[in-house]
Amino acid sequence: MKKYLGIDVGGGSIRGTVVDKEGISYLDFSIPTDANATNRDFLEAINTVVKHCLVAVPVDAIGIGTPGPIDIDTGVLISSANLKNLSNLELVSFVRERFHLPVYFNNDANCASLGEYYFGAGKNAKSLVVFTLGTGLGCGLVVNGKVFNGYKGNGMEAGHVTVIKDGALCGCGQRGCVEAYFSTKGLLARYRDLTSIELTNAKEFFAKVEEGEKFAKEVLELGVSVFAEGIRNVVHLINPDRIVFVGGITASYDLFGKSLEEKAKKIIFPVLADHVEFKVGSSVAGSFGAAALTFQHFDS
Repeated sequence: MKKYLGIDVGGGSIRGTVVDKEGISYLDFSIPTDANATNRDFLEAINTVVKHCLVAVPVDAIGIGTPGPIDIDTGVLISSANLKNLSNLELVSFVRERFHLPVYFNNDANCASLGEYYFGAGKNAKSLVVFTLGTGLGCGLVVNGKVFNGYKGNGMEAGHVTVIKDGALCGCGQRGCVEAYFSTKGLLARYRDLTSIELTNAKEFFAKVEEGEKFAKEVLELGVSVFAEGIRNVVHLINPDRIVFVGGITASYDLFGKSLEEKAKKIIFPVLADHVEFKVGSSVAGSFGAAALTFQHFDS
């Protein structure tokens, strides 16, 4: 059976997973993401991950998912809110020329949605929305087995929908985005606003929530309310059958999931609230989904 390498670029790591079309994983490898990486640094990191995987397990094609904005037609990562030093990075041509394999490219959240559709909590959903809850907040849509790309792979940027006018500054440069309130960077920034304390990661933040720390609970409550409004907007526009949450923040879903679902369903039109189903997905959806990009392009 043919094998495919999926590369998922996140704020915390660059992850490579070799899978087949049945979802069997043959290798999983990751290195930390350098938030300050230049174009050259980043390409070297990608090279490290791809080379490690291909030496261990030969594959037939490569799929790559990165934050955006991107251009899937030219294979260029234009920029990223969380990888500030990257600009007009010619990613696909680099990997294709270096490894002489077919290479397919899309937004990381689009890849996550494909991963859940093929291998995870999104199986058999005719209309599937996936929210990626990590360093930022991404969103992808799969309808009848096909990912919705929008213009050049930049569709469904639900993390950059404005919920609070003139609100907190987001990494994209605008104010009041959902991501500025419910993502690792957003939660830590809002906590810093209240306390002047710099937390280092989401695990540290949610530990304070679990301890009942006043400011952490306040930040999370606001974040959940903002995210619920964002979900309402998406549901009213798309009418999905299923919404799946993936990413590092879902490790603490027990601390906010029930509240999020209740708040969202309370403000969604009843006919849609009764229809949509919420699920927590897989932590490997991004890399599996990047591999699944090849299924939609490459003759397997």
